[in-house]
Amino acid sequence: MPPPVPPEAEGTAPAGLRPVPATGDGPTPAPPAPPAQRTAPGGRRRDPAADRAILESTLGLLGEGCSFSALSMDLVAQRAGVARATIYRRWRNKEELVLAALSSLDVPVTPSDGLPLRDRLVDLVDQIRHRGQDTNLHRLLAGLLGEAVYRPQLVEAYENTAVAARRDAMRQVLRDGLDSGELRPGLDVDQAIELLTGPMLARLILRQRPVESAAFAEAIVDTFLDGTRTTPAPR
Repeated sequence: MPPPVPPEAEGTAPAGLRPVPATGDGPTPAPPAPPAQRTAPGGRRRDPAADRAILESTLGLLGEGCSFSALSMDLVAQRAGVARATIYRRWRNKEELVLAALSSLDVPVTPSDGLPLRDRLVDLVDQIRHRGQDTNLHRLLAGLLGEAVYRPQLVEAYENTAVAARRDAMRQVLRDGLDSGELRPGLDVDQAIELLTGPMLARLILRQRPVESAAFAEAIVDTFLDGTRTTPAPR
């Protein structure tokens, strides 16, 4: 748990710092709130501009090469122009804050119901490619993986929040393939997910190489289906 913080008013900048002015003609919408995010005490309405400033400042620091170990609530508060207490009212520690910041970059999974099995799998794998067009996200995830040796719980928590919806969607497609008899009985669904997602993630994050089209997603899925279909895949 973090040390006690002074009861500063929400949105007040630390001494000697000027708050970052809000931009735009209207209130700035807050990023999606992950499960770990806390609400303001006493039912007080939170400032969405402060939420956004804190998350963007966290992403900015990490994207510029600040390691998780070097990141602190003070650094984030200084960059966001808010009081440290304002951050602690939302997130109990920097692990929750980093997870919230990374989760704010995620986008909803596009449904693919009604398509053939191969098309549904290609669509899901190719959605990873589309997410991978964000080179800033590449750097952030690469940094997160670098922390895996020292803080495996951080990577696990990220998988259980930002990644969970995509894994669940792929799991459902594979189970549908088992139920329809298109995939061989006894297929390990969790291993299948790793086989389908691993090559794309390795190309985008580990090797930092762009993927220009859906052809790579199609190759991944076709190779997978060649070994798991009960009948030859139509091409």
